[in-house]
Amino acid sequence: MTECRHGDLVRELRETIEQQQRELRMHQQELEQTNAGLLALHAEVERQRQRSAFLDEVSRTVSASLRGQEVADALVHLVEREGVASSACVWMLNDHGQVRCEPRDGRAPDAGVNRVLATRQPIAEPGRVLAPLTVGPNLMGVLDLRREEPAFGEDDLTFVTAVAARSAVGLRNANEYERERDLAERLQHTMLPILEAPPELRMCARYLPAARGVNVGGDWFDAFTRPDGTVVLTVGDVTGHGLEAAVIMGKLQNALRAYATEGHGPAGTLQLTHNLLRGWGSPLLATAVVMDVQLPTGRIRWANAGHLPVFVAGQDGEVRALDRPNAPLMGVPFPFRITEYETKIDPGETVLLYTDGLIERRSQSIDDGMDRLAEVFAGTTEMDIDAAGDHILAELLGEDDHDDDVCLLLCKWGRP
Repeated sequence: MTECRHGDLVRELRETIEQQQRELRMHQQELEQTNAGLLALHAEVERQRQRSAFLDEVSRTVSASLRGQEVADALVHLVEREGVASSACVWMLNDHGQVRCEPRDGRAPDAGVNRVLATRQPIAEPGRVLAPLTVGPNLMGVLDLRREEPAFGEDDLTFVTAVAARSAVGLRNANEYERERDLAERLQHTMLPILEAPPELRMCARYLPAARGVNVGGDWFDAFTRPDGTVVLTVGDVTGHGLEAAVIMGKLQNALRAYATEGHGPAGTLQLTHNLLRGWGSPLLATAVVMDVQLPTGRIRWANAGHLPVFVAGQDGEVRALDRPNAPLMGVPFPFRITEYETKIDPGETVLLYTDGLIERRSQSIDDGMDRLAEVFAGTTEMDIDAAGDHILAELLGEDDHDDDVCLLLCKWGRP
C-alpha cells in the first residue's frame, strides 16, 4: 500500500515537472519571438533613422551649389558613396524640354527614362528604380538608380521617390538662378559702352562677371567726350546682386552720362544721380567715382561717392592714390554734400579706376588688396594699355574663381 502511494506521488511529480517544462518552453518561445520582434523593430527604426539622415544630407548637398550640373553630379556622388545604389544618373531636361545625354558616358535615355518622363510616375524593378524629378507642375528630369545586390524592394520605391523630391528642389533653384544669371549677364554686356576718347588718350576697359555664386549684377564703367572736349570717366558699383542690380546699374550709368553731358561737374553729376536714385524707391545703394579730364592743361576734377580711390601711375612707375574724404553711397535716405577735388596729370601718366571685386578677398584686408593693386599697377607703365589691363587682371585674380563682378578702366595720356 505504501509502495502504491509512493508511485502515485512520483507520477504526479513527473507530470508536474513535465507540465512546467512545457510551460517553460512555451514562455521561452514567446520570449524569443518577442526578442526577435524587438530586434526587427529596432532594425527598422535604425533603418528609418538612417534614411531620414540621408534625406537631410540630400537636402544639404543639392543646396550647396547654384549650378544645375554641379547639383546633379553632387547627388550622384552622394548616392553612390553611401551605397544607396551601385550606379546613379540624373537625366535632366534642357530649356527646350529635351533630355540631355548622360554626362559621364554620353548614353541616350532608354525606354524606362522616357516612360517616367511621359507619365511622371516612378518605376521599380529588382535592379533599378527610376523616379521623376518634379516640383509642383515642373518636371526637371529623372533620377535613375541601379543596384544588383541587394535587389531593390517595394519600400525602396517610396524612399527613392523622397530622394527625388528633395533633389528636385535643389535643381529647380539652380535652374532659376542660372536663368536669372544668364539674363543679368546678357543685360550687363548689352549696356557696356563703347569707349569714346581723343587720340591722345589711350583707354582700356575690362569687365568680368562673377565666376561663381549669385554675385552678378552691379558694376559698370563709362568714358566719353563732352562737346567742349572734356573727357569724362566713371566707374560704379550697385550694392546687391542679380537682375535688379543689373537694371539699376543700367539706369544709373545712363543718368550719369546724361548729367555729365549737360555740363555738370563730377560733384554735381553724382549729386543729381543720388537724388534720382532716392526717388526710385529702390533698397539698393550705389558707389561711383566721376572724373573729368581737360587734355589741353592736364587738369582733372573728380568726386567720389563711397567708392575706392583712383590710382595714378607716373612714367617712373610711382603710383599715387587720389584718396580724399568721400561722400556717402548714393541712395542713402538722407541728404549730403559731395565735395569735388582737383589735381593735374602729366603726359605719359595713367589713371586707373576700378571696382572692389578686383581687390577684395576673404583672406586679406582691403588695405592689403589696394597695396597689391598699386604694386602691380606700378609695373605696367611700359606696357601697351590693353596688355596692362590684362596683366592687372591676371595678377590680381589669378586662376581662382572670383566671387564678385570685376571692372577696371585704364586711361593713359600720351601725345597724338
